[in-house]
Amino acid sequence: MPEALVERLRARGFVPPDYDGRGLLNVPATVLDMLGARQAQDPPPLADLDPALRDGARRVVVILVDGLGKWQLDLHCDRGDTPFLAELRDRARRRESAQLMEATTVFPSTTTAAITTMNTARTPLEHGNIAYFIWLEEFAQVTQMLRWGQAATRRGSYFDDASVDPRTYVQVPSIHGRLRERGLASALIEPELFRMEAMTRMHAAEANYLGYVLPSTVGVRLRQALDEGPPYVYAYWAGLDTASHLYGPRSPETAAEAAAFDLNLRRALADREGGDALVLLTADHGHATTDPDKLVNLVDDEDLRALLRNPLAGEPRLVFFHTDHPDLVREHIERRWPGVFTLLDREELIAAGLFGRGDPTVARRRIGEVCGLLDGERAASIVKVDGQIVRHRGSHGGMSADEMRIPILAWRA
Repeated sequence: MPEALVERLRARGFVPPDYDGRGLLNVPATVLDMLGARQAQDPPPLADLDPALRDGARRVVVILVDGLGKWQLDLHCDRGDTPFLAELRDRARRRESAQLMEATTVFPSTTTAAITTMNTARTPLEHGNIAYFIWLEEFAQVTQMLRWGQAATRRGSYFDDASVDPRTYVQVPSIHGRLRERGLASALIEPELFRMEAMTRMHAAEANYLGYVLPSTVGVRLRQALDEGPPYVYAYWAGLDTASHLYGPRSPETAAEAAAFDLNLRRALADREGGDALVLLTADHGHATTDPDKLVNLVDDEDLRALLRNPLAGEPRLVFFHTDHPDLVREHIERRWPGVFTLLDREELIAAGLFGRGDPTVARRRIGEVCGLLDGERAASIVKVDGQIVRHRGSHGGMSADEMRIPILAWRA
């Protein structure tokens, strides 16, 4: 039956996650493997990584561009937005000391789940940071899981209260801690405002934090980390995702953000060819182009609310319906929005391994009994933030090819 679900999803054009060697999960597993810290219970390293790129590498640099799907990388390279990345892509096509692999991100295809996977080498099912909005029994609220705070407001974290220790809620250890146990340092390059955020405190506290205020400083921090020489460097660029949400992934604004990142990368790494560091450039997800005028307004559906045990949660492209009346929820959705949702059963999704493998106890509490998957140009409104419905022109969290397929571009520096 689990295999039947996966094949049914593929038949509808969805792209299931790969956790067995060709996915984002396998990037941190590769870091652990190359630095001698991978254990038998860890996922496998990247199956297709060219051994010649690994040979002799003493350090690993992972650069994660939030929202840079595989199709978006190709678009920006083809249009001339990102000449340095285009050069690397062309080298990879000629097999000249570079490689471009197509992989899948985790499911759901969202930053919360993917970044936690990057920092732990564990699937969403295992680490529990499954979606952007999650009903947390521990706080009896729908929670924004990047900052672990009330979803209905833009600011604040449960951990602002000094008596609430974020480590209490950590399900799995970080790879930074595991490296440190072996005497190996790691550096984390992220926006300065993330330094004290919940995600950092929970899953990257053991890393040396190199914060930046201006995006133009990412390349400076990356160069600094390479010169200082820690075995593992992780760098994060946020702006492409923001531009894709606000203006759409094909917009001139997003192209400008991609160009800024490309210039940063060139200045940091262009003169460091063939060094002892393996560089892996990847993304946490891609983007589907969504039409804000076609937004499915679930949050104001009072009839639906009456059928739910807890408020709506999940993602704009993957809605979690927590309910004691799954059949009635299905009937309501199919009657009100015929053909818009692919409705799936939580237990069937877990059994099929789409959220990953492992103990599903925590995940069961955080995933609704019914899950509504959207594709095409449709997204759903599930939470009002500061009383407002959010209308994006680019969305993710679902299982379309545009959201799930990510690049892994590898070279030496």
